[in-house]
This record gives sequence, structure tokens and C-alpha cells, in this order.
Amino acid sequence: MTREVGVVPTAFYRHFDDMESLGRALVVEELGGTLAILSDSLQIGRRRSFDRQIAKSIQLFLYMVSEQPCYWQFLVSERYGGSEAVRKAINELIKKHGQSLAEDLALQPAFTHIDAYDLRLLAEAGVNMFFSWIIDWLELTYTEDHDDEADLSEIETKKQLMLHNCTRQAQMLFYGAYNWKSTEETRLSDD
Repeated sequence: MTREVGVVPTAFYRHFDDMESLGRALVVEELGGTLAILSDSLQIGRRRSFDRQIAKSIQLFLYMVSEQPCYWQFLVSERYGGSEAVRKAINELIKKHGQSLAEDLALQPAFTHIDAYDLRLLAEAGVNMFFSWIIDWLELTYTEDHDDEADLSEIETKKQLMLHNCTRQAQMLFYGAYNWKSTEETRLSDD
């Protein structure tokens, strides 16, 4: 691997003790940066007047996935099946992003009736839903090379359908939360 990127193995080991250290560094650097960009750019929960907030946020997320397919595939596979250190790093950053999203949702007038605990649960559900789309999106985006325009047109149609379906799922989640009532009794009886 080191030779493929033009680095001698000894240089690699001077910077990383082992593959887990490399994996953690990759997660913290890349996922942390990507989630920061998403937090600044996503329109879900922010007090904004843009039309189609959810649709635009999903499109932004999936196009970011398209820009770094190998990285996102690494994240999805390592989130549940990788080394413990890498899994922990991924989960910590996702939890941090979920908290940030919960804080953003609290700014939205539609969610002021939901307490902080339930907003965090809603945000975690949203983040997990977004991550569940990654592999399907990558499979649509990076299928085998297609030479004729009919294949490319079909793929674009499938991508548009997926964007539509993902948007509907998120709308169901977030619009459904508008009717949720946060109460201590509900939270305790659900545990």
C-alpha cells in the first residue's frame, strides 16, 4: 500500500504505530472534517428560509459521498466490522455530529416542544438513516463502466429516484417528529 502512494514503508511506520493508528487518524481527520462541512452546510434543523431544506441537505450529503467513494465505503464497513479503535473513533464522531444536529433542530420552531433528550434521539435516527443510504448510493454511482447513453440515462433515473425516496424517508422522520410529545412518562415507559 505504501508503495502505491509513493511512500517507503519505514516513513509510514514513523508516523503510525500500526494500522489501527492509521485508521483512527483517517477517521478523525477525514470524517471529522467532512462532518464539520456537513454541519455547516446541511439545512436540516437550521433556522433558514430555504425551500426544500431536507431535499437539499440529502442531495449535498450524497454528492459528498460521490466525491470520496473509497473513504465512505471504508467508513461504512469499519463502523460495524473494523478494528475496535477505528469503530470507537467513528462512533464518537457520529455521536458528536448527532449532538450538533440535535442543537440545530432545537433552533427550528417546529421542534421547540421536543425536549433535549428526544431531540438527541431524533438526530441520532437521522444520522443513522443518512449512513444507511451510502452503500446503495455508491453502487448506483460506481457501477461498472457503461458506454452507451441509455445505460447512463437509466443510472441517472435510478439516482433521481433514490434521492426522491431518501427525501421522503427523511420527511417522514422529521415531519413526524413535529407531532411528537416529549414527556417524562413516555420516556420512562419506553425504557
